[in-house]
Amino acid sequence: MRPSLLGSLNAEYQDATAIADAVREGSVTAAEVVATARRRASAPEAKALNAFITEDWNGAAAAAASLDARRAAGGQLGPLAGVPFSVKDVIAVAGLPVTAASRAFAGTVATTTAPAVQRLLDADAILIGKTNCPEFAFGATCDSPLLGRTANPRYPAATPGGSSGGEAASLAAGISALGVGTDFGGSLRWPAQCVGIAALRPGIGSVPGEGQVPGVDGNFGDDDGVPAVSPGMQGSLQTIGPLARSLRDLRTAYLVLSGAAAGAPGSTPEHKGNALRVAWSDGSAFGPVRREVSALLEQLAAAVAAEGHIVSEQPELLAECLPAYNRLRALDPMLDHAAAITGRESSISEANLATILASLESSPADAEEAREAAETARRQALKQIAAVDVVLLPVAGGPAADLEGCLDLDGHHVQGWEIMGHCRAVTLTGCPVVSLPVGLSADGLPLSVQVVANPGAELTALDFAAMLELLALPSA
Repeated sequence: MRPSLLGSLNAEYQDATAIADAVREGSVTAAEVVATARRRASAPEAKALNAFITEDWNGAAAAAASLDARRAAGGQLGPLAGVPFSVKDVIAVAGLPVTAASRAFAGTVATTTAPAVQRLLDADAILIGKTNCPEFAFGATCDSPLLGRTANPRYPAATPGGSSGGEAASLAAGISALGVGTDFGGSLRWPAQCVGIAALRPGIGSVPGEGQVPGVDGNFGDDDGVPAVSPGMQGSLQTIGPLARSLRDLRTAYLVLSGAAAGAPGSTPEHKGNALRVAWSDGSAFGPVRREVSALLEQLAAAVAAEGHIVSEQPELLAECLPAYNRLRALDPMLDHAAAITGRESSISEANLATILASLESSPADAEEAREAAETARRQALKQIAAVDVVLLPVAGGPAADLEGCLDLDGHHVQGWEIMGHCRAVTLTGCPVVSLPVGLSADGLPLSVQVVANPGAELTALDFAAMLELLALPSA
């Protein structure tokens, strides 16, 4: 069978599924798996990545030893047995620093663990550390005031993306076998494209969101219990989700993170052998798109149609979502962040301080009008999505940006949030979406597609992505 692009990009390292199978079978111990991950993380080139804010190899070794002892005693091991995983540092894990990559919180240690992380631990995955991100996860690159810039292990001239850039870099470097990040405007999907891995942004409410920092009243998980989800826009739309080197890993991670049991209704592959209704767009409605991206989406749509699915091009797909998202993002008061930085303003980066304070200046009437407009755009988009089974859009108008976060789109230069417009538009719908590499740019960088499904249909998105993975495209 022809290897998929995702498989080819990640062939150097085992995926989480293979690791867990080997640990359960006894062909390798969890201690050996952790030792291998530590050896990779200790290599000079890995240290130069700046992927980790905190490493916990002693804790990982102790967890591995306990797991191996349980197996030796005949105990049952979980679906992620021995899998080394890392967590983005805007998510609380008891006993480890939780800094949000900010100098203001460099000494903060969490006393609680986010429920999503605890579910992975309960499934016998082994935590190896916390990874870098831009301060408060505000950024399309991974430049942190606390740690510095995280590098892309596969494409040194490109950013690993943001804001889950440390997670993406760790997976691409073979250190973590599974990553846990967050996604508000593309912070899982965009880094996954930048390094050539896969990611799942679960639908709103399918994975517990508690434990993200800052939470309500600026809670950082150090003294007030698990940070509750903020009532604002970010709290409503940001999700915790997995990054992985294979789609089968994303499926297992989703089942664990969502609390679904394997074999339960809806947890097995859907729609096999049935024609699906598929809508697609090259995303030009959201801004400039490289010609090669438009061509790739057209090729992908033709290949899907050739598989017997009902495919329709819809150039204005979700077009109202991006302006509605952007307007609300500017006007929604960031009360949780404002509470967190009170008294620490001098330690916050100038740009982020300005962003937080500016959000507090919007009038209640303007903010409410923006919320109503966003809800109207969301409802219209959900009607478009409900009319089909799957929506296909690019992750961005081009491949990974350069080290400064600038992306050339056939002569049009975009930077920062403008790069992530395609992802932001999908975020507003609250729907589940998979980021999957399906082609390469002219300069050899991965180009990924967003596979969007209806609310509650994460497994449909994953199933369809698995079908896309096997399609033979000229550019792949």
